[in-house]
Amino acid sequence: MITKILIYSASLTTLFFLPESLWEKLWHNCLRFYAHLKTLESKNPFKRELVQGEKLLVMFPDIEAKLALGVKTTSMELPRYKFYTTLLFDLLQVHRKLGISLKQILPELRQNLIKDLQFESKMLSNVMGGNLQFFVITMTTWGFIFLSSALAELPLNFGFLFLILVIQSAAIFVFNFILSQMKKRIFTKFNHSIESLYLFVSLVEIGLPVSQVLSESKVLEGDLMKHKKFSQLAGRLEALIGRWKDNGISPKIETGEVIKEIWHIKEVAFLEFLKQVEVLKFIVLALFFLPAYFIYLYSIFKFFIAS
Repeated sequence: MITKILIYSASLTTLFFLPESLWEKLWHNCLRFYAHLKTLESKNPFKRELVQGEKLLVMFPDIEAKLALGVKTTSMELPRYKFYTTLLFDLLQVHRKLGISLKQILPELRQNLIKDLQFESKMLSNVMGGNLQFFVITMTTWGFIFLSSALAELPLNFGFLFLILVIQSAAIFVFNFILSQMKKRIFTKFNHSIESLYLFVSLVEIGLPVSQVLSESKVLEGDLMKHKKFSQLAGRLEALIGRWKDNGISPKIETGEVIKEIWHIKEVAFLEFLKQVEVLKFIVLALFFLPAYFIYLYSIFKFFIAS
């Protein structure tokens, strides 16, 4: 006991006498490691998409100022974010060619973009939280492996260790891959539907013929008409278009209500998505990380039985 205390005291004393150059080197290495972590974070597809959306949101005042001055905004100037970039560029093109007013559409589009970025931010924190949880469990498992091996003088079976590493790496890959596929499956149809509806409303406002509006917006050919989730809204839109053809009554206001309802459905879908993420975390823990831990316990029991 006294020997351990002396060794511990000597170790602490040694720290005080380390050269300043060594502390500086250690500090620079820490900064480099932090910069490396930030680089990895920026390569995360969820984070990269969020950053693009934030850049596009910042550009809205500049776009509105250019519109007031009659200055053209090119597609290369617009950051790529979901359907917003394509839709915004299409609206600007229609404004330049046909003189459509964007005073009402742009503020509404900006508000929906803000709402969308809030969704993405919550989603990113959920994804990063899941990966951090898996990282902590991985470090805890390996800490237990090396600590138990040192204390109990157990030989390390590199075959088992490699298998544990493969399982844990596969778990993180599977979690992020399934998550990205779930996101595409759930939210792509919303993005396509909202894009076509906004374009439809803007073309209706100009006063173009019905056939031309339907041809350019493709509102009757997109995801709004294909998915069961939108069946009632699709029926309403078809009725509005039919009334427009027969009586000439503009469907603009009612279509705006359809867009709001799609946004509401998307909010509900987002909350369901977060619950599915929690279920996915549990499944990954149960199918990957627990078996990896039990594999090491099995190697320990196998060693004791053999000895």
